[in-house]
Amino acid sequence: MSFNIGVTSLLSNQAALQVVGHNIANANTPGFSRQTVSLQQVPGQQFGIGYFGRGVQVAGVERAFNQFLTREANITAAASEASKLRYQRLQALEALFPMGAAGLGQQLNGFLNSWADALASPTNQTARAVVLTGADDLARRLNGSAEQLEQLRTTTRAQLDASLAQINQLSAGVAQMNQRIVDGFAAGVPPNDLLDQRDRLLADLNRIIQVHTLEADDRSMTVFVGGSMPLVLGSRATALVGSESISPDGRYTVGFGNAATVLNDDLIGGGTLRGALTFFNDDVAGVSNQLGRLALATLELTNRQHRQGLDLNGQEGQDFFRPLAASYWTQAVVPVVNTVTPPTALNVSVGMDPAADTPTQFRASDYRVTFTGAGAGNLTRISDGFSVSFAAPTTDLTLDGLRFGGLASGAAGTEVLLRPFRGVAAAMAVNLSAPSQLALSSPVVVAAAAGNSGNAQVEALYRPTGQMPPFADVPATITFVAGGYTINGGPTQAFVSGQAIVGSGFSLTLRGAPAVGDTFNVREPLPTENLRQNAGNGQALLALRDLATIDGFMLSDGYIPVFSAVAAGLQRAQTDSEFHTRLALNAESARANQAGVNLDEEAARLLQFQQAYQASARYLQSMQSIFDTLLASFGR
Repeated sequence: MSFNIGVTSLLSNQAALQVVGHNIANANTPGFSRQTVSLQQVPGQQFGIGYFGRGVQVAGVERAFNQFLTREANITAAASEASKLRYQRLQALEALFPMGAAGLGQQLNGFLNSWADALASPTNQTARAVVLTGADDLARRLNGSAEQLEQLRTTTRAQLDASLAQINQLSAGVAQMNQRIVDGFAAGVPPNDLLDQRDRLLADLNRIIQVHTLEADDRSMTVFVGGSMPLVLGSRATALVGSESISPDGRYTVGFGNAATVLNDDLIGGGTLRGALTFFNDDVAGVSNQLGRLALATLELTNRQHRQGLDLNGQEGQDFFRPLAASYWTQAVVPVVNTVTPPTALNVSVGMDPAADTPTQFRASDYRVTFTGAGAGNLTRISDGFSVSFAAPTTDLTLDGLRFGGLASGAAGTEVLLRPFRGVAAAMAVNLSAPSQLALSSPVVVAAAAGNSGNAQVEALYRPTGQMPPFADVPATITFVAGGYTINGGPTQAFVSGQAIVGSGFSLTLRGAPAVGDTFNVREPLPTENLRQNAGNGQALLALRDLATIDGFMLSDGYIPVFSAVAAGLQRAQTDSEFHTRLALNAESARANQAGVNLDEEAARLLQFQQAYQASARYLQSMQSIFDTLLASFGR
């Protein structure tokens, strides 16, 4: 029995030394959990005078593992990776919109201010050419920004595809590890190193997509994504499928096993996949709408006013920028669900509201039409959820400067996405080909009566944007009376020097103090009159610069909401990234402190078990010596 005590002591301490060595060897191995030997005494043997011990035995090798700390580390790591990736992507987005000479604001103001040079010398071809050059620079800048946004979408989509490939690879690894772990436990001992490897795979998986786990009775791990979808079930893994094309509205979606079973974006709680999805589906789309709104407002306001003037040859003004083709507006309508029979009978449309002030009402948003019945449903602005209901026989609605048509063609269950701004910046182009085509002249003239005694002087005269013939107030006689002025003998209106007098067909600005009885006559020009020196419409085009257009900002500051959208998103993402990174570091530190290898502790254990091993060997030597002495005594 004494020899047995020595042997069990020797073997047990040898096992403890082996585990200590294993810990030291894996001190820097990611995901390794410290292991400890659990020793227990061998039950004693009864003799007449009492029980005598029979040594020690190894009860097992235990893993320093805390499932709650591990789960917290995985969850915080998923949130950290999502916020970090989105922050990095937004930094790349910010780089597309620099400030200073290379910025969009510089190009926009360069174009708007160029009208002042043309006004100073309306017949000067060089001054006119500067306007066209500034417009072309602005259009190219908008085109370039749209192209760079699309490139950013392309690289982000490639990153999403790569993330899904990694998820599928890791989930397959977890499934394989499940089978090996089940086999290990079936042999009666916990396969600690295999458990560590599976935990490491799960940690890596959480960095890409947040998962939830549930351990089965056979010690396999079921892994859920998107709330309740079993990504790994026993030894079987289900692949995730991603494709932008499976979503009619152009969003990147993640399918579970196939393209039809789509995971809800909101249920993909973290990981780089979540960060990339948010950037691809929300951030880039939002900036595209901001950029498109600025482009469409500039295009529409300029074209509408330019058409009110006359060019250097006395011809009516053309569209200054190339109008959006009918095909553009057709492509802006995306049927998500079409329950109409036949499907081609659905003819929902979106386009410009021709009212004069509509370009100042644009909101940077997509829209959704949801039909609850035949010709009845809701029109929703997606950016803030504002909704307008409609019912038959309504066929058209106007909202935010846009006209939505064909609403009587829908059936219950039909859903249509409308994207009026997404592609405007890419389509922006100058329509004029020669400086002489600039319509700077006003199609109306004004003359002060010879007997006027006041000092009021004409500052500006033009036809306001959006006014269409017939013009009820042209010709017009503006007569100053006590308390103001009248137009063609109409009601008295208050006069303010420098403030426009607006009638049907003209906008006249006088500066000074007219006397009672003074008159000004506004009329269309005679065929023989030379209008080349009249730059009234050019004044109106220059005045667009100061028109409150984009969210209350002047058109010259219309780039600010674009920059603000990028900067605000970047600031929030930076704050989120820093916050979640701190949480993740703290959670991982707590997990590592509990499960990681402390080399100082292992050195102490090494010395402890080394001494015990040496003592066990000395004990065996002593027993051998006693045994030899006994043999020698019996041999005499």
